[in-house]
This record gives sequence, C-alpha cells and structure tokens, in this order.
Amino acid sequence: MNKKILVSTVVVVFLALVTGGVYYWKVKSQELAAQQAAEDIQKIKDGVSSDVGNNVSPDLTVPTVAVPETNANPYKETNPFSDLKTNPFQ
Repeated sequence: MNKKILVSTVVVVFLALVTGGVYYWKVKSQELAAQQAAEDIQKIKDGVSSDVGNNVSPDLTVPTVAVPETNANPYKETNPFSDLKTNPFQ
C-alpha cells in the first residue's frame, strides 16, 4: 500500500511540474510576441514620412488631372433594345 501512495504522489507531482512548465512557456512566448510586435510597430512608425505628423493633406501635393471625356458605354448608340417597352406586361 505504501508503494502505491508513493507512485501516485510522484505521478501527481510530475504532472503538476509538466503543467506548470507548459503554462510558463506559453505565458513567456506570448510576452515575447507582444514585445516583438511593439518593436515592429515602432520600426514602421519611424519609417513613415515625417509629413504625416504635420497634418499635410495629400490633396495639396497631388496635381489636378483633367480626365478626358470618353464614351464609357459603347452600346449607347447601337443598342437594338432601346425602343422596347420597359415592362411588356403593363
């Protein structure tokens, strides 16, 4: 009987240590991922143009482009169904 108690105690302690180790590893890896994400965000933020922080509108730097008038609907003049009624059941 004494041997059974000893074996079960060792198994319980071993499982507790393994569970604690896995928990510690997960928490530590999440902290490292959060630190890495913060560093990446800071690098990206530093790389962005300094004009962004000065409230410069991109509309002021982009030239105005005159769009030529085009015939966007090629079937407008050659539509064979333009003379039909909209609703034949009316």
